[in-house]
Amino acid sequence: MPLGIDVFANNELFAPLGITEIEWFRYDDGTPNATSGLRMRARDLAKLGQLVLDGGLWNTRRIVSEGWIKEATSPHINGDGLFFYGFQWWLGRSLLNRTEINWIAAVGYGGQRMYILPRLNIVVVVLAGLYDNPTLSPVVGDAILRRYVLPATETA
Repeated sequence: MPLGIDVFANNELFAPLGITEIEWFRYDDGTPNATSGLRMRARDLAKLGQLVLDGGLWNTRRIVSEGWIKEATSPHINGDGLFFYGFQWWLGRSLLNRTEINWIAAVGYGGQRMYILPRLNIVVVVLAGLYDNPTLSPVVGDAILRRYVLPATETA
C-alpha cells in the first residue's frame, strides 16, 4: 500500500527540516487535504522557503533536487494579471528603487503568504486570519512585502 502524502511529507521533508508541529485537515475518510489543509508554525513555513532559496539544500544536506526546485519555481502557466504560476508556486515581481525584484510565493487561504526573494536572499512569512474576507486576504501579504519588507532592505 502506498504511503499517504502526510506520511511521505513527514518522512522526506518535515523530519529532515526539524518540523514536528503540523496539523493536517482531513476529509471524512481520513485522507489529508493536501490542497488547503496543512497548518504549521511561521518558523517552520520559513524553513520550507529557505529550502527553496537554497536550491533544495538544508544545512548542506540535499533534501530536494536542485533541478526540481528550478522546475517547480519556473513559469508554466499564465496567472492573474502579471503573475506566472509554477508547480504550486506563484511567480511575480516588485520594484525597489526602480530595480525589479522577482519573487516566488506560496499563497494560502485567509491571507497566508510566503515570499522567497532570491536576489535579496530573504524569506518572508505572513500569517493572517482573513478567512471571512476574500476581498482583503490577497492584499495583506502583498502590502506587507511592498510597504515594509522591501523598503527595510534598503537600510540593511
